[in-house]
Amino acid sequence: MVTIENIVDFLNAGKSFHQFSENAICMQIVRAAPITDAQPGDVTFCGSTAKNPLKLLSKTRASLLLIDRIMSIDEVNFDQSVVQAIILSDNARLDFIRVVDRFFASQLPSGIHSSAVIAPSASIGADVSVGPICSIADKVKIGRDSTIFAGVHIYDQVCIGKNVSIHSGTVVGKEGWGYERDKSGKLIRFPHLGSVEIGDDVDIGSNVVIDRGALVNTIIKAGCKINNGTHIGHNVEIGENTIILPHVYLGGGAKVGKGCWIGPCVAIRDRIEIGAEVFVGFGSIVTKGVPDGVEIMGAPAREIGDQKKLLKHFSHVITQSNKIT
Repeated sequence: MVTIENIVDFLNAGKSFHQFSENAICMQIVRAAPITDAQPGDVTFCGSTAKNPLKLLSKTRASLLLIDRIMSIDEVNFDQSVVQAIILSDNARLDFIRVVDRFFASQLPSGIHSSAVIAPSASIGADVSVGPICSIADKVKIGRDSTIFAGVHIYDQVCIGKNVSIHSGTVVGKEGWGYERDKSGKLIRFPHLGSVEIGDDVDIGSNVVIDRGALVNTIIKAGCKINNGTHIGHNVEIGENTIILPHVYLGGGAKVGKGCWIGPCVAIRDRIEIGAEVFVGFGSIVTKGVPDGVEIMGAPAREIGDQKKLLKHFSHVITQSNKIT
């Protein structure tokens, strides 16, 4: 049983807690829910960036609300017959995630499924879960508390850190796609003697392919989040806490700094270097290096301000052309 008091204590939110009835802190919370669907007995959140947050808050039926501190609760007409208490937070969405993980998320079972094929030389840490029809090759290392979902294939010598999740259909450590033509035009594969290093707390989605390095390792550093359908070429290096959305292509030897946001369907050319804290917009094609902290978009990608000017110019040209014709 989870009570409002349990949640307040977990968040260390005693000074930010407001209750609308004398015994609200003892009330049981049975579910975490979105604010539009929440009912009595639920906990939910509302961030200051939500669309019309005051309206959402006035209509919710949740018993416990987590709200961004920047919002003025004096402006909200809560239904105090339903809303029992609120917690003010510096980041309500983040605190809600923490509450869900602590009190409401189902725990994945650890252990190795009987259909998984694991080489005797592989090293599997404590409390690791390996799902059905996985294959884990020679000298692979997997850190504790990691979860390898069904149908994942991990090639030899791959090193995976602690608390890593790899979802179904992903392939880690296959040989990279490098060739050289001989005099007759025949394609000769470049040998790939490196492997793949994956840091702690990395989350890799479904149907991702990560190529092993040619002469050095492909490296994905701690905290990265890589979404479904992404291809990561040989010798790629991705910095800490970078998020990569679905269907991204990173060419061989590309380097991405820490804390970047790479949008869906982005293509980054081989051997391109992208700095730290870079934002790459949806569908961009990156053909040259990007310094730290820059926001880019387009095909080819340019700084967002330049891209908007270019689009405005094209729009003007098209409008004038239509007038002439």
